Amino acid sequence: NYLTRTKSYSYQKPNATMASTVDADRIQEIQEQSSSQEAKIKTLANWVRKSKYTVFYTGAGVSTSAGIGDYRGPTGAWTMSRIRELQRLKARNVISPKDRAELNKLLAESEKKGKQKSVPMIDARPTPTHMAMSTLIRKKIAHYIVTTNLDGIHRKSGLKAHTQICNLHGSVYAERCTGCGYDFERNYYTRRSRIHVHDHHIGQCQRCKSKPPSSYTGRPISNNTGSDGDYRDNHLIGTRDERVGTKDTHINFGECLDDMDWNEADKHCRKADLVIVAGTSMSLRHITHFPFLAKRTVIINLQQTPDDRKCDLRIWGKTDPVFEALMEQLGISIDPVPVWIPRDSVPIHKIPKYVSSYYVQAAKRLEDSNKKLKAEAKARQEAVEEAAKKEEKGS
Repeated sequence: NYLTRTKSYSYQKPNATMASTVDADRIQEIQEQSSSQEAKIKTLANWVRKSKYTVFYTGAGVSTSAGIGDYRGPTGAWTMSRIRELQRLKARNVISPKDRAELNKLLAESEKKGKQKSVPMIDARPTPTHMAMSTLIRKKIAHYIVTTNLDGIHRKSGLKAHTQICNLHGSVYAERCTGCGYDFERNYYTRRSRIHVHDHHIGQCQRCKSKPPSSYTGRPISNNTGSDGDYRDNHLIGTRDERVGTKDTHINFGECLDDMDWNEADKHCRKADLVIVAGTSMSLRHITHFPFLAKRTVIINLQQTPDDRKCDLRIWGKTDPVFEALMEQLGISIDPVPVWIPRDSVPIHKIPKYVSSYYVQAAKRLEDSNKKLKAEAKARQEAVEEAAKKEEKGS
């Protein structure tokens, strides 16, 4: 009573390491002169005004100022993993001249970058970049976001999943039914801990009652996991299996993207007059064609990308100051961070038992954060009303 989708989009070969996607030749961060950047931002603002359909395509770089580390930056997760891998070779005195040169280059850029702000992903709040994008979408000046980020911050900026955002690689807050396709948006981290990397099992759907087959145990019956197999091959709940209950939406290395997300990204990028790429090194080549389905493509990033000569406009810089300058050019104020209450949140005492106490505490912090945001919103509204009263009295 289950099916496996036939369309397959492999995320990464199962035997490839995450660190192997780091390119030492593109590790350096480049900040162009302010005069050059200012002229480019004016051009971008003009293109945004003229575009009838604008899409943002975002990567980890838009969330670094929120305290979430990136992957292939000088201090990114995969960069540091590659450094450790090369250091082990050096310690064993088996490092090649080529690897030694790579290690020296990675270490130099890492040291230059220095220690960065860090917060748990689940606690991160929207940055000026997130809020600029959501402001433009609410005002219908821009229209959609395709993101490779799992962090859920675009949702915290006030936008809606699927109608305004496509999470190509999943979201930490999503629980998707493999039967009816409904995405439950939770107030806690949905992926189970201590589970096989290619198993995405959560449970039974509250809406359509889809559930895992009786043969499901959480233990693979073969090595054909990830993009190499489906439930019939391995008895794990994979990214493409259907009618096997609910799953988390994380896409791990060695897995295929869910057709739902792939098709949304394809649809909106094809429709776009303008796609603005922000905060990504464009290293995951299975999806980097999407921005170029649009009539025009702009790339905003500190590091080189393989597509720098292919895009119509290249801006070298951090995303926050670029988007703040863009909004100034457009004459639009960035909206404040809104209160975000996940659509399918549950009371703290009803969070499933499989969720660790760490993430239960994070859900409590989200509640506290919402109380603070509500108080700030109330204070802003009262200030507006008070100013209106004074103006009325003065007239």
